[in-house]
Amino acid sequence: MKTGSCELAVVGGGITALTAAWQAALDSCQVLLVAGNDLPGGLVANIGALDGFPGSAPVAGMAMAERLQQDIVAHGGMIERGVAKGIDAFGGGLVLRTATAQWRAGKVIVATGARLVALDVPGAAALRDKGVLQCAWCNAGLFRGRQVVVVGAGDSAFQETLHLAGHDARVTMVIRGEAVRARRSLVEQAAANEAITFLWSTEVTAIAGTDRVTGVTLRDRGSGETTALDCDAVFPYIGLVPESAWLGDLAETTPSGAVITDARLCTRTSGLYAAGAVRHGYGGRLTDAVGEATLAAREACAALAGNL
Repeated sequence: MKTGSCELAVVGGGITALTAAWQAALDSCQVLLVAGNDLPGGLVANIGALDGFPGSAPVAGMAMAERLQQDIVAHGGMIERGVAKGIDAFGGGLVLRTATAQWRAGKVIVATGARLVALDVPGAAALRDKGVLQCAWCNAGLFRGRQVVVVGAGDSAFQETLHLAGHDARVTMVIRGEAVRARRSLVEQAAANEAITFLWSTEVTAIAGTDRVTGVTLRDRGSGETTALDCDAVFPYIGLVPESAWLGDLAETTPSGAVITDARLCTRTSGLYAAGAVRHGYGGRLTDAVGEATLAAREACAALAGNL
């Protein structure tokens, strides 16, 4: 098994982790990014135009992630592919384990983010990747002129709906309540788009199809009435589950798995920080990810330098 050491290890492949590693490298900290095995950028890699960042024209999530990786290496940082399997406190520092390596680090920033919640209804698991999809950016071109369903009421649901409609899909948004959580600008864009239909106080109760999605069963949550809707794909964006189980007992978590920190993003274990979607209290926007990443990196680097 490969072994190594660093001053600071940052765990995760999303924008929070990339930004934290980049900031630490800028501060001349010896930083290692354990970036996982997925595409760089995490969930934002699925977004074709990130428009929530000040002073920047919309940019593809993947492009931003690739640029951050290049800058981390250019400033002396290391990037290791692999998924964190566990972490232990040892000798005043921390030991980070992946399937193929073991790293000793003075400090660790956990920025493993969260995974999209799967739709738990009959047919959803069997038809995953056969029309039950969670990346409109990857698949929008396949559904030009076709009927698709997006489930959800947050920013991600509206961003993916707009992307699908922009590729000439006919989109029905299925929203469980009578209000949405998304930014007003996204809601207004969707409301003005004639290719998008809204079904309020409605839920998907089943997905139909054998080797591909052919439709959904819908239930009106007020009347209880059920109806069938023909469609070629279902895109669920109904929430996130923090990727924190690998931390074991070193971090306190909420019942949903979100890591609890103090205002300086410290967990209950000395030298272990958490930032981004894995953390309880995370705001959910790109600027929140960048802000938390910067704070965590500065706190960790200052502690390593003996300034805290």
